[in-house]
Amino acid sequence: MTLDELKQYAAERHIPIMSDSTRQLLYETVAAVRPQRILEIGTAIGYSGVVMLSASPQARLNTIEISEEYASIARSTFEQYNVSARVNLFVGDARDIVPQLTGQYDFIFSDGPKGQYEAFFPYLTELLAVGGVLVCDNVLYKGLVENVPSDKRHKHITVARNMRAFLDDLTSDKRYSTVLHREGDGVTVSTKLY
Repeated sequence: MTLDELKQYAAERHIPIMSDSTRQLLYETVAAVRPQRILEIGTAIGYSGVVMLSASPQARLNTIEISEEYASIARSTFEQYNVSARVNLFVGDARDIVPQLTGQYDFIFSDGPKGQYEAFFPYLTELLAVGGVLVCDNVLYKGLVENVPSDKRHKHITVARNMRAFLDDLTSDKRYSTVLHREGDGVTVSTKLY
């Protein structure tokens, strides 16, 4: 199955995966960084994992997925692309797993639960090596982050507020140099300076 076929498979089953422009940005960023150790929050069916491992052939990936069904598909995806030996897939809630992680990562891709980016931020900062890169997808969250709805009953308001807080914290954090890209639903690329 090619990446395009994998994308089609995801679309037919309403499994969210990144846009083509986000995929290109992720690939180019990983290729430039050439990380040894990658952490991914939100494996889904393995699409972004394959993109990152293709961009950095020497990298190893630790990836977290809450859905056993998606994790099973991801395992098949990783096998098909001959990268499964470089992948450690954790099945469970990232809120439980991330605080227990140790070691340093050169690259972190956050694409998990959108309302949790702010809660994960201190842990990810601790895990990311100096000079490493943190890429966060969907940071504009359906366009609601820059214009948080005033209707308190809006079903996405809590996530939009949490993401706004995360974006404010990330962009004002002097430890990072952050660029916000408007690909897809918004992507931040942050280099850890110290």
